[in-house]
Amino acid sequence: MDATAWVAVAGIAGTLLGALLAPVLTERMRRKGVRQEQLMGQCLDVYADLLRATARLADNAMTWSAIPLADLKETDDDELDRLMGRVRVVASEQVHDRFKALTKQLHEFNRLLLEARPHHQRVRDAGEVDDTTSIKQRTTLGGVADKIVESHKQLEKAIRDEMQH
Repeated sequence: MDATAWVAVAGIAGTLLGALLAPVLTERMRRKGVRQEQLMGQCLDVYADLLRATARLADNAMTWSAIPLADLKETDDDELDRLMGRVRVVASEQVHDRFKALTKQLHEFNRLLLEARPHHQRVRDAGEVDDTTSIKQRTTLGGVADKIVESHKQLEKAIRDEMQH
């Protein structure tokens, strides 16, 4: 075969190959785009739930740091565990790390609050407003609550940064 025939065969083969592969490649790209949109939708749902729960936790921590015996709606452990699982699946490493830091601070706050409540109840039952121990406990709780609020802000920033990219 001469060079012209080879060029013709190559042209025909290329046209056939392109005609066969173009729809396949187009469909793969479309599916990938759909998957990315679904993942982004899941991320938005998870992040909205996460920010709603952590905002409530931060607000509660601030209130409890001032009034340890306040009766507030608590976020139950099952909800936090469910959120942590969803965050592990769809969140970026930065968001996951910020949430882990926040939950660590929440655990510390809850431990301190559980220690403070019985003392505050005894002080209240004795008809007193405060004593040295209760003031120290509230100050310590306030310091941890401030860290929780700051961690919540950092979590919000990490989510905003991720959503903008």
